[in-house]
Amino acid sequence: MSHLQRSVLAARSRHVAILMLVLAGGLMPAAAQQTPPNLTPRVQAVLKEAAEARERSDTAVEREAIERGLREVGETAGEAHFLHAQMSQNYADLGNMQRSAEYVEKMYATAKFPPQEWAAVVRALAIYAALHNKPKVRQFSTALDQLMPRLRSHPFWPRLGSMWQAGAAWAKGSAQRMAGHFAEAEDSYKACIASAEQQLRTAADNQPAYFYIADCSAGLILTQLATGQLAAAGVVADQMRVAVDEVNRRQRRPAVVSRVRGVHGQLAMEQGRFDEARSILLDTVASLQADKESSSSLRVAFLFQGLAMLDMLQGRWEPALAWHRKREAHLRDMGRDRGSSGTLSPEYAYTLLRLGKTDEALAMAERVAANRATVLDERSVGLWEARAFHGIALAAAGRREEAARLLREAVPKYLDLVKGERSSAEAGILRTARLNWLLDGYIALLAGQATTDAAAVDEAFRMADLARGSTVQRALAASASRANISDPALADLARREQDLQREISSLSESIGNLLSRGRIAEQDKVVVDMRAELARLREQHAAAQAEIERHFPDYAALLNPKPAGIAAVQKLLKPSEAVVAVYAGSDRTLVWAIPARGQPAFAVVALTGSQLDVKVATLREALDPNADAAGKLPKFRFDISHELYTQLLAPVEAGWKGARELIVIPHGRLGQLPFGVLTTAPFSAPSAKLAFAEMAAAPWLIKEVGISQLPAAVALPALRSGASRRAERAFVGFGDPVFTADAGAAATRGTGAGIQRRNLGIAKAPPKPDAEPELAPAIDFRLLSQLPDTALEVEEVAGVLGADKARDVFLHRRASEARVKQTDLSPYRVVMFATHGLMNGELPGLFQPALALSNPALTGDGEDGLLTMEEILGLKLRADWVVLSACNSAAAGGQSGESVSGLGRAFFYAGAKSLLVTNWAVETESARMLTTEAFRRQAADPALPRARALQQSALSLMGKVSGNGYSYAHPMFWAPYTLVGDGG
Repeated sequence: MSHLQRSVLAARSRHVAILMLVLAGGLMPAAAQQTPPNLTPRVQAVLKEAAEARERSDTAVEREAIERGLREVGETAGEAHFLHAQMSQNYADLGNMQRSAEYVEKMYATAKFPPQEWAAVVRALAIYAALHNKPKVRQFSTALDQLMPRLRSHPFWPRLGSMWQAGAAWAKGSAQRMAGHFAEAEDSYKACIASAEQQLRTAADNQPAYFYIADCSAGLILTQLATGQLAAAGVVADQMRVAVDEVNRRQRRPAVVSRVRGVHGQLAMEQGRFDEARSILLDTVASLQADKESSSSLRVAFLFQGLAMLDMLQGRWEPALAWHRKREAHLRDMGRDRGSSGTLSPEYAYTLLRLGKTDEALAMAERVAANRATVLDERSVGLWEARAFHGIALAAAGRREEAARLLREAVPKYLDLVKGERSSAEAGILRTARLNWLLDGYIALLAGQATTDAAAVDEAFRMADLARGSTVQRALAASASRANISDPALADLARREQDLQREISSLSESIGNLLSRGRIAEQDKVVVDMRAELARLREQHAAAQAEIERHFPDYAALLNPKPAGIAAVQKLLKPSEAVVAVYAGSDRTLVWAIPARGQPAFAVVALTGSQLDVKVATLREALDPNADAAGKLPKFRFDISHELYTQLLAPVEAGWKGARELIVIPHGRLGQLPFGVLTTAPFSAPSAKLAFAEMAAAPWLIKEVGISQLPAAVALPALRSGASRRAERAFVGFGDPVFTADAGAAATRGTGAGIQRRNLGIAKAPPKPDAEPELAPAIDFRLLSQLPDTALEVEEVAGVLGADKARDVFLHRRASEARVKQTDLSPYRVVMFATHGLMNGELPGLFQPALALSNPALTGDGEDGLLTMEEILGLKLRADWVVLSACNSAAAGGQSGESVSGLGRAFFYAGAKSLLVTNWAVETESARMLTTEAFRRQAADPALPRARALQQSALSLMGKVSGNGYSYAHPMFWAPYTLVGDGG
């Protein structure tokens, strides 16, 4: 369980204490610390003494006072109800949920009136859900169902009925989320919020209603995060702020605000909005440090951890270490010993490794692994994660044999367990980052063994493929779990598999939560029972996955692809093909070349991922230029182009030279650079009279091979499985969608030398000074520029392919999302979208890759105007080509390659063979010539591979001259398109 989620649960348990102080007449206390009236003075004194001890964080004195009170009044007396409630809370704060449950049972037994029963039942249901005690959950769920009709006849129902309904929905939601029934939990949390809001309308000063809004909103957000609903979670977060601010205004409860802001911070991180997440967490830390409540200290430590993770995600290792140190010191001040469970972490050790503090990192990693071994079992993700980080530290310390033994055991175990917890609260960006750090260390170790061990070369290839696609895979799995599956048999099986993996995830997190404070004797049997249940669920989940793999292999590969080894890839290659795969690690780059026949080649290059990024960015300056004030274009850096060839391709020439089609599997920002612009020899030539004409003589790689690109090696088996299915119709195209009412102005921009390019820029949303960041901004179509020249491109391609333009061409307002979904795309060989391709977060409110279509405010089609990756998964295609012209999909940016990969994998699953995407803002005339010529050549020779059709078109374009008086030999004209997928 994540630190943020533990914070949420801790704050919830505190709130339940307030709810349990409901009186016989159903009155709710006016303030959180109020002692119930109508009690004997002695009991009131005991409750007051206990509350004061609680504020001092003196749980032992609190417990002694309650025990004394129970001895005096007797455990079965009516007044004991309130003492049992306080004792249950005491044990919950200590992490002893079993003893807390025992006192809830006593609280229930001493309830004399329906409102008191309600307080006990709601609390019991939440506690037994946390313990995953299914019989007790059923018992108290039934009790709650039977109690609510009785409460409706209570005289105070008109005043407090909405609050009682909110509490019932909160308890049900908690139980459903713990059981992995996320759809039901969403409904319950929404009902809770609606009832609490209704309570505010009927009793304006009802403070517990604000608590319920906050609690249920937090639960709803966590549920939506676990299922990848980032936009929906953002809406809830923005709505929740008002209630949370009201809680703070009325009661000055920074602890409550921190719990909610922590969830906001986690959401902003998942959305990739790191600066906003940092601002939220820093503001929350400041509010907590100004608070004197005893419960605030642990939350501060959790927030320090979140700030450290933010810096780690951005590669800011020194600031990350400062936060880790600060968290450790804070916990030590709270009485936690250095090295105790929770004080240190794998992330802390990894940060030390990245900063070269190897000895300290190794010592810490050893302690973390040892600590987790005492509280976690052999089927725990956390245990194997800690052991894997320990293995990486051993490798860094030079103990390579020990490291290899540990990592060869730990990494497969970790990967196997993680795939069953796709809906964990930590199954998002943080777990993906940790997986990539682990794989980077493991791959580096394997690279050191690869010179003498062919098995190590193959294992490194597999692990690199996992690392290359991990972020995309997370997004695809989340999208697949929400996609509308048309096959009833698959839909039923998919729901069963999803329910099981969500329950596994929840149960695993609950075990970790129970053990987070160390062993508690009373809970030993509970933990044993929970682990037995976890093992049973894992067996059922494995059986469900096996059934999906047998009957629906494409869906299985989408959810949980198995890394393809070198031999498997080689078997799929045609005689004219070869594969080059690149992995850009933190301290070196690995390159594999796999021929259709013969021995693969492998090389380790002294080039870090960050150095590679700089080289790619430098080359792109001339390919995607922004001219200076004088209209001067940057020179293409032939020296860097050849350097990259020398570093990446020359060392493995034996594995690809002689092939006619090269399949490139890039990594990171290398995916933004078409390999065809690399030069196979040094080149320098004086400028020609005709601008760029001298570049035609350069030894471009595109002159030797046709080139296609794969997002990961695992995509190749999926693309080449099954028989080829020839679609009947030639072409369908959607282009020049309408974004604003005044659409139609030319959307081109100059780059100097008279070159006009499509303006594919996405405008930035205007800043909102002094406003909190919106976590769910509405899609603003005004930020998208019109693309009027794309209409002509669609029409020209349609003409070349002999399409029926009246039936198969959809332009302007007709290029709508509804039209795409209503059109049967399966009969078409070429499907074209001439519009903006959007990256995650490129448009405010967009959190997955998408294609922009006409603004629904103008078309009235009832859609949102964005064809998202999730919706693409639901399309039915048999296309040889899907063309994303004008998408600018590989524009410079941290997530661009992931967006191309995600769109590609989604279209492949929908049935497409390949994707043609633009890498930068194209010059319109050359772009039309390039695409139409490629299709013309393949139409004339259907056996011509797609990669070679694009190659021939590019070479033909190099020899042409623009009407504006410059040559098309510059790669900005002939290399803007990348063929992603099957180039055959």
